[in-house]
Amino acid sequence: QRATGSNFFATGDPWQVERELQRSNKLAHYLFLSQHPEMPAQRMQTAQSYGDDLPKVLMVAEKNSVAKAIAENLSGNRMRMRKGISRALQVYEFITYFPPAGQKCKLMQTAVMGHVFGLGVHPDDDKAARGDYSKLYNARVEKIVEESTAKHKVIEHLQELSKEAEYLVLWLDCDREGENIGFEVIGICREDFPADDNIYRAQFSALTEAEMKRALQTLGRPNKYMSMAVDTRQELDLKIGFSFSRLLKHCLLDKAREKFYRDLTKITYGPCQTPTLWFCVQRHKEIQDFQRQTFWTPKLY
Repeated sequence: QRATGSNFFATGDPWQVERELQRSNKLAHYLFLSQHPEMPAQRMQTAQSYGDDLPKVLMVAEKNSVAKAIAENLSGNRMRMRKGISRALQVYEFITYFPPAGQKCKLMQTAVMGHVFGLGVHPDDDKAARGDYSKLYNARVEKIVEESTAKHKVIEHLQELSKEAEYLVLWLDCDREGENIGFEVIGICREDFPADDNIYRAQFSALTEAEMKRALQTLGRPNKYMSMAVDTRQELDLKIGFSFSRLLKHCLLDKAREKFYRDLTKITYGPCQTPTLWFCVQRHKEIQDFQRQTFWTPKLY
């Protein structure tokens, strides 16, 4: 008390005394805790049960940095961070009013790492199309877990959190790809959310406090048609890319080795990249073939 010049011991509240000492005198704080060893354990127990009596909401963003920004803006920087099953993905917890529940809830904000799944051709159909590349257009496709997803245990991370939650809110980017990732998340959590009643979609255009709070107050529903459009585009890209890549390899690989380098093993075709490459080559030829010409510019005086 002499060291701090304070009269807070007169309050009779040991927690108030501990807080004041922590702010004003570190040595006195350590001595006080040595005389009250039960206080750190009680604080830890309180922290672990933080908001456990409230409904829980799982919120998923597209990456860690966005998840952190959402949590900071919605909580006013009053949140706590904990680890889940994935060591690469954080979980930010805070308590705030959640409109669909009509009361305060414990919000658990986490993220994925982009697309959870990729797309591949069914192995049996892929094998059958080795001699006839056109068969790839009728081949079955299947979702496969991305390598980074498996490495960082993203699926297990989401499934563990969804078991605790009563609501699911998707904070993915507001475009078709974001909508598709959102439905990947729904599929992962479907066991805990068999119906769509408690699944919501946040629409936002900036990572600002005002925009985040507006999005939370105006939650909508995921758009399955936007997600289906991405599934269609992915399947077209896969089948066109596979069939044309194999055709190019079959027809042009030997000539390409003679022209470029002998170690060439494949020639790939991308539905977007290859036409873009053509534009670049065409422009390069125009620059190479350019002939200087004298020209006149009129001026008015």
